[in-house]
Amino acid sequence: MQPPVADQPLLFLDYDGTLAPIVDDPMEAFPHPDVPELLRQLDARYPMWIITGRFLDDVEQLVDGPYRAIGLHGIQRGRLGGEKENVISEEARRAIDALRETVPEHDGLRVEPKGPMFAVHYRLADDKQAARTAIAEWLSDVPDVLDPIWGKDVVELRPHGVSKGTAVRDVAARHPDRTPVYLGDDVTDEDAFRALGDEAITVKVGEGETVARYRLPTIEDVVEYLARYT
Repeated sequence: MQPPVADQPLLFLDYDGTLAPIVDDPMEAFPHPDVPELLRQLDARYPMWIITGRFLDDVEQLVDGPYRAIGLHGIQRGRLGGEKENVISEEARRAIDALRETVPEHDGLRVEPKGPMFAVHYRLADDKQAARTAIAEWLSDVPDVLDPIWGKDVVELRPHGVSKGTAVRDVAARHPDRTPVYLGDDVTDEDAFRALGDEAITVKVGEGETVARYRLPTIEDVVEYLARYT
């Protein structure tokens, strides 16, 4: 079913897989050609946030604009090109730093630095199941202060109790007169879909199980849908 267009939207737009294709090198994930102009128009008309699991300093190299943004799955909040803050306890930071030193040496694993966090990608592994098993064994004794988050051929460690869901719920509470509209493609976006509830327009991009109310198959469909707000 095609998502409806809200009269007074509060826009939450995931980046990878929603505004830009997922590629082997994250720093080559440039937005769909129509997205830069779309973002400029949407930001001029509505409250809009870019939502990402990335470190916002990296997103700034791909997206040109002083947009409000939430990074690191809810930990980092601020503006692209502007001030940002990290919502992370010292205990969680120490636990992440300790695990960073013990990432298994397995064929095809790549560590992506993300400021106070990091991600372990296994998209390039010849045997993805073996790589995933090695990572799972490494994470078997993760302290309770952290939650392992599995995405599309990637895993990262998030401070317990912080998510895209907690972040967007905080933003939505400041805009009670607007309808949240959230578009995302990954498992971490499910937290936001749940947090925003049935009154929001939640849109899963691509395939896979979801609690979102609507679905768009491709990034091109996302572009067409967002153009309806301009």
